[in-house]
Amino acid sequence: MSTDTRPTPVPRVTVVGVGADGWAGVPERLRSLVLEADTLLGGRRHLAMVPDRRGQRREPWPSPLREGLPGLLASCPGRGVVALASGDPLVSGVAATLIDLLGADAVRVEPALSSVALARARMGWPAERCAVVTLVGRDPRLLLRWLSPGARLLVLSSDAGTPALAAALLSGAGYGGTRMTVLGDLGSDAESRLEGTADGWPGVDPASVPALHVLALELDGPPGYGLAAGLPDDAYEHDGQLTKRDLRACALARLAPAPGLHLWDVGAGAGSVGIEWMRAHPECAATAVEADAGRAARIGRNAGRLGVPGLRV
Repeated sequence: MSTDTRPTPVPRVTVVGVGADGWAGVPERLRSLVLEADTLLGGRRHLAMVPDRRGQRREPWPSPLREGLPGLLASCPGRGVVALASGDPLVSGVAATLIDLLGADAVRVEPALSSVALARARMGWPAERCAVVTLVGRDPRLLLRWLSPGARLLVLSSDAGTPALAAALLSGAGYGGTRMTVLGDLGSDAESRLEGTADGWPGVDPASVPALHVLALELDGPPGYGLAAGLPDDAYEHDGQLTKRDLRACALARLAPAPGLHLWDVGAGAGSVGIEWMRAHPECAATAVEADAGRAARIGRNAGRLGVPGLRV
């Protein structure tokens, strides 16, 4: 048995989560931390809610974020840097990006109650009985990977237009009966709830959808394909150049997809191997190499329809 006596690392950046109730909901301990920081980073909405403090430097997030952050952080001397973020900054938040850039020892996270936790509470859904899908800055076709009757999804939306995009995708896939609940401004005095079905969503006034919301989906449709290897051959658009179902399942069992691994599928045909590799886990990546332009375009269509639009062709 060994005892680790190393001192606790001093963070380069402290990320403070802010709930929908704004500055009023930030604990006193963290208010002091924010106000005493030499440099305060955050979105313009968050920066505007903090009382002025003479001499404090305040910088909004750069755009694009990941490309602009190294230069911004390099311009912030010392360790008195605090960043403001929504809810739990490690739920599709900026803290994950900062840790990627600086390392875990350089970033301290002080989360608020996440929108995911609040959404589960409002829906009465235990954590182990629902999945979280983020569409923040991502292709909404990612939803199609999760199609399965009875599945429950909490979708982190990009903006007020996300529910309409999700409804169109679900209806097009035969899941028009899916129950959709928009949970707006969770944790604030303006909290709201808007309900409907995917088929009926075109009748919903877009102005009634809050920009800040979580979309809860109770999927209703035909049996999905599941996430195991060996999708039916007719799941793919192809011209005969397709690794057949049984051989594909055996090949993928040998390849053993795992999070973070990247597959190169050379001579990809319909793209089935790369597509099923990526369906195995959201952090599996793949590149399909195909010389025929028509087949390459077909791979892209197959990937989008089967919920892995990030497949590189």
